[in-house]
Amino acid sequence: MVMRDGAWPNPVDGAVLDWVVSIRTEALTAVVRAITTVGNTIPMFAIAIVGFLFLLYRGRIGWALYCGLTSLSGLFLMIAVKNALGRERPPIPPRLLQIDSLSFPSGHALNSMVVLMTLAVAAHALTGRRWPLAAALVGSIAIGLSRVYLAAHWLTDVLAGWAIGLVVVALGFAVRAAVLRRIRPARAAPLDRRGGPPGAAG
Repeated sequence: MVMRDGAWPNPVDGAVLDWVVSIRTEALTAVVRAITTVGNTIPMFAIAIVGFLFLLYRGRIGWALYCGLTSLSGLFLMIAVKNALGRERPPIPPRLLQIDSLSFPSGHALNSMVVLMTLAVAAHALTGRRWPLAAALVGSIAIGLSRVYLAAHWLTDVLAGWAIGLVVVALGFAVRAAVLRRIRPARAAPLDRRGGPPGAAG
């Protein structure tokens, strides 16, 4: 077992990382590096911006704001939690990437879950199709697992990233629903000329 300062943070993280190191091959590592690149900050938020602009272009302002603001909230929360907990990444070796930031939670797992899932939720709401939800989940899982394979994160970092990401998506959806409930009464049909609601005279 590869050790970090004489011990792993916990047996589960240690066992999982030992296993992924044992199955590494050059071909698989090349594929995993490509997958993890998609989850980098710039590509992931390029996806978020394209989705945001597309929704605006289609006139879906509410959904565009949901996706954009929820994605930004996930990014800021990830930074805050990393700085608050200060967990170090796995050592080099077995880590295959040079990264200076902190480990918990996985930003790749969290941001991919938030960005992809918010866009998928909007797509499902607007089209009724379920496959975007499944595709977003599969994409985020692949990105998160790539971080464990490359030893960029402990498994618990990735699990926490997914969990926090799902909570952020759900909270963003709840906030959107609450805002709509407040806005809709204000958009109700105006009073008729005699001051009563439409149809009151009938």
